[in-house]
Amino acid sequence: MSAIFDLYGPLPTGTTVLEASAGTGKTFTIAGLVTRYVAEGVCQLDDMLVVTFGRAATQELRDRVRERLVTARDGLSDPATARTQTGDVLLRHLAIGDDTEVANRRARLATALAGFDAATVATTHQFCQQMLIGLGTAADLDADATLVESIDDLVDEVARDLYVRMWAGDYVTFVPMTQAQALEVARAAVHDEQATLVPDTAARDSAPDLRVRFARKVREDVDARKRARRILGFDDLLTRLQSTLTDPDTGPAAAARLQGRYRVVLVDEFQDTDPVQWDILRRAFHGAATLVLIGDPKQAIYAFRGADVHAYLDA
Repeated sequence: MSAIFDLYGPLPTGTTVLEASAGTGKTFTIAGLVTRYVAEGVCQLDDMLVVTFGRAATQELRDRVRERLVTARDGLSDPATARTQTGDVLLRHLAIGDDTEVANRRARLATALAGFDAATVATTHQFCQQMLIGLGTAADLDADATLVESIDDLVDEVARDLYVRMWAGDYVTFVPMTQAQALEVARAAVHDEQATLVPDTAARDSAPDLRVRFARKVREDVDARKRARRILGFDDLLTRLQSTLTDPDTGPAAAARLQGRYRVVLVDEFQDTDPVQWDILRRAFHGAATLVLIGDPKQAIYAFRGADVHAYLDA
């Protein structure tokens, strides 16, 4: 069911998708929601998770949330004046009620600001890393693993080694691709691990069949070498948390831990969420916490890394 969202109406509960076009105030809405959830006593700031894409966007959102909390706290110091505000509708909304309740709202905001540095406003990858560390032995994560910016050199190493093993011998009568093409296939297969490798019904030992088998083997060998060398790429943070949540042994306990940690989850730029990210959010929070997903499918820009409108529509 679709409806016009009112920032000053009933607060969202359950799973809610807010679709907002460019310039309609998505960041303003997130900051306002955080302020209301805290001021009205629905939850404390450290019970909330705010997720967006990119470090720059995260810092901007963090600054906007802090600014909104500050202006609301300061404005509620004089409830009578706040109730007559015409330029700050949120402040006027929070000032409704008797002075004791308004004072309680101001006190909640002050408490939130005192501990604001510990607030979880993070990128998806930062959130996944924090959760994997917090889950401890229940997570599919080596505590001594090192997070690396790029695994391109490792992918190339695996691709070259595998190419030599499969097609460099004198006995080989058919080579389905050059080494340069093999490197290209390997990089594409690893950097978009959600992509389905096709065709899966090609004739045995035909060129398409060999290329698909090569790509699958590259994925397996890259993962094995990362684990052996105790290194992680950024996308491993997503897939490891997903595997922890989907595992029949660790999944229920891991989901319960996440649900106990966060009562309200706000996701900005949701149109750029890929299927793995949505699966994590769905398994961890859908039906168990307030999950607010904010985005505009017309602004999706990360299809190259697996994000597409299907995750958005599924939500």
